[in-house]
This record gives sequence, C-alpha cells and structure tokens, in this order.
Amino acid sequence: MSPMQTSSSSLDRNALLLALAWLVALVATLGSLYYSEVRNFIPCTLCWYQRIAMYPLVFLLGMATWRNDAGIRPYALTLSLLGLFWSCYHLLELWVPGVAPNVCKGPIPCNVEYMPGFPIPLQAAIAFMLISLALVLVRPVQR
Repeated sequence: MSPMQTSSSSLDRNALLLALAWLVALVATLGSLYYSEVRNFIPCTLCWYQRIAMYPLVFLLGMATWRNDAGIRPYALTLSLLGLFWSCYHLLELWVPGVAPNVCKGPIPCNVEYMPGFPIPLQAAIAFMLISLALVLVRPVQR
C-alpha cells in the first residue's frame, strides 16, 4: 500500500469517526432539549454541567466533520471526558446517595430520577463514552 493510500484511508476513517461523534453529540443535545422543553423535566445542577460539556461538542464536531479536521481531537476529547466525569458523578449521586458531596443547590435535587429504568445521566454517560471512543480512534493525518 502506498503512502498516498494510507493517508487517504486515514482521512476516510477520520471523517467517519468525526461524523459519528458529531451525530452522537447532536442526538444527545436534541434529547436533552426534548426532556426539558417537551417533557418538562427540570435539569438539576449536574445536568447543567453535563449540558455545558455536550452542547459545544455539536458545533465543534460539526465544523470538524465539515472540514475533516482531526485537529479538533484534543479540544473535543477534553470536553467529552469532562462531561463523562460529571455524568459518572451524577450516577454516583443517584445510585449511592450520600457517598459524594451533593453539589445541587437549585430547586431540583440531583438524586431525582425522571426515568428510573434508564436514567438520564446514564444516557449522557453513554453518549460521552461513544464520543470519547470515536475521538480516541481519530488519527492525526500527516500533511
């Protein structure tokens, strides 16, 4: 395989991985907006922290996908891992009450489960994990 083919296949692979990460971020963002605006689930403080990490990913990964720019990787991965941290912290608060200091100061406690079978922080954690995995698999392209 020639170096040109290797570079081309890396570009194709990166384009697919960036598009996948963007799609997951878009679905997660639209899902969170659906929960709050249509279902009227009021987000707690930890939900807001997760949203703060997720919402910019839609724009960053969207632009990176459009431009096939693997250079976004360290920035998007940082946001995604930060969101994953807050999702896991939120799950800890839900599943093991009192083990972590409660950061919720607003009207909605962080241990409220709107969807007991598949809690929203678990959905967010899965999205952040998928985005992080896709970004870890993105390879820098030699130009």
